[in-house]
Parts: sequence; structure tokens; C-alpha cells
Amino acid sequence: MRLIGHPLRRHRRSRGQALAEFSLVLLPFMMIIVALIEFSFLLTVKIGVTDTAQDAVQLASELGTDQTSDFQVLQLVQKDVSAPMDPSKIVSVEIFQTDIYGKVNSGEDKYLPGAPFYQEPGNTTQTVPFHQISAGYLPSARCAAVATTVCGGVDYIGVIVTYQYSWVTPLPNLVGLGSSPPTFVQTSVSRMEPIQ
Repeated sequence: MRLIGHPLRRHRRSRGQALAEFSLVLLPFMMIIVALIEFSFLLTVKIGVTDTAQDAVQLASELGTDQTSDFQVLQLVQKDVSAPMDPSKIVSVEIFQTDIYGKVNSGEDKYLPGAPFYQEPGNTTQTVPFHQISAGYLPSARCAAVATTVCGGVDYIGVIVTYQYSWVTPLPNLVGLGSSPPTFVQTSVSRMEPIQ
């Protein structure tokens, strides 16, 4: 009576079993790694768009009624949208008058990427790769005066940056998210820096 199987046969069977188990674990493991990479890029871009909108509204509130304020804000947005973001993925930039919560739009200057390029007022040799499609809140109409008799008090100004994300990995197609990546729309609001 033989109680123990042939050692060579047992070794081959365990080797095949290990290979089958490895192939079962490999696909979910690789999906997790790819998901982590995609999520990292997604989060980095989201934070970048948020920071860009905050920087832009801070600059707009500091510049106030300066005729070049919109140009400088667009220049800052173009500079802030850096790797891993792509400046060509900016959908729009809006500078608008608002209330303290950013809910009311009382007029806006909206800019889209592309030609004809927006020129710096007073220096037409400098341009940014945006064109203006609405001019409802020009820098000359903004109020940064503390005296309420001048223009009714200090304005609240908002900036909206809209950015179209693009997938970095093939994960969305593999798990059924489809081919349409998310669009990030970030709004930041600030009170204009008051002047006496």
C-alpha cells in the first residue's frame, strides 16, 4: 500500500496551481495600481484648478479697477495651469461681480481660449491665448472705494475657472466609466482690496 504520491508529480501540480492563483490575483492587483495612478492625477488636477481660481481671484481683488487687471488674471491662470495640467484644456475663465457667497452674478467678463488673442490694454504687443466673449464687468466698472457715496461700497469679485480633464490611463474604459472625463468648475470669491 502506497500512502505518499510520487514527489515529481506533486511538485508539477503545485507549480501549476501557483501559476493559476497568480493569474487570478494579477488582474485585480493591476487594476488597483492603475486606479491609484488615475485617482492621483485626478486629485492633483482638481487641487491645481482650485489653487488657480484662488490665485486669480486674489490678484483680481488686489488690482481692483486697474485697466490691465483682466489681462493679468488671464496671464496668471495660463501660468498656474502647469504640469500635470495642460493649459489647452482650459474651457473658460470668468471674472464676475457677486455677493459674499458667490451665488449672484451681477455681470461678468468671460474669456474662452483661442484667437483672436486678448491684448493687454495700453500695450498691444502682449497677448494671452484667450478671447473675450462678454464684457459685463469691466475693470472701470468695479468699485474698490470705501466711501459708499462713490459707487455703493466695495465689490465682491469672483473668478470661475473651468477645466476639461482627460483620462491618463485606460481604466475608465475597463471599468465602464465611459470616455467622457469630468469637467472641473472652480469658483473663488473675494472682497476687493479697499482704497481710501
